[in-house]
Amino acid sequence: MWFDNWSDIGIIALTTLVIYFALIAILQFAGKRSIAKLNIFDLVVTVALGSILASVMLTNSLSIADGLAAFVVLAFLQWLVAFLSVRFGWFKQVIRSDSRILLKDGEFLEKEMKDERVTHGEIEAAIRGKGHGKIENIAAVVLESDGSFSVIEGPPASQYSTLERMLKSDDKSESGGA
Repeated sequence: MWFDNWSDIGIIALTTLVIYFALIAILQFAGKRSIAKLNIFDLVVTVALGSILASVMLTNSLSIADGLAAFVVLAFLQWLVAFLSVRFGWFKQVIRSDSRILLKDGEFLEKEMKDERVTHGEIEAAIRGKGHGKIENIAAVVLESDGSFSVIEGPPASQYSTLERMLKSDDKSESGGA
């Protein structure tokens, strides 16, 4: 059906306006983590927010108060997960994935690439995307927890303090410890 009546359109427009500004206020209060690059948990929250937004805007079965309550609960859950992740390492391990080195000192780390389901071509594209042309001049390519790639120029990787923790965990896993 193309058109029911102007009253329904007016209600949808007003509901959308109220929900839009309420969502901005809630996300502003929730903080920068709510709009940062997405990890798995952030993606779930974003999809849920969009679904709630659409449901409240387009259906009569949910009130604006229902939608706002759902927004507040999701924003609180996102804040709680970030809070617990910072304070409890075990919780962070459950919720968020760690960054992982996929290329070290110009050499592809085949096991890590296979575990993360990343191809040589994707790593090469990340290197080119950062303006580099030679794999052997790259200290490391890191798959970050948000799915992006970081490229660090100039081997050896062991010279870079930002890689120390990852290199130590790789050494432990290779020797059989965790």
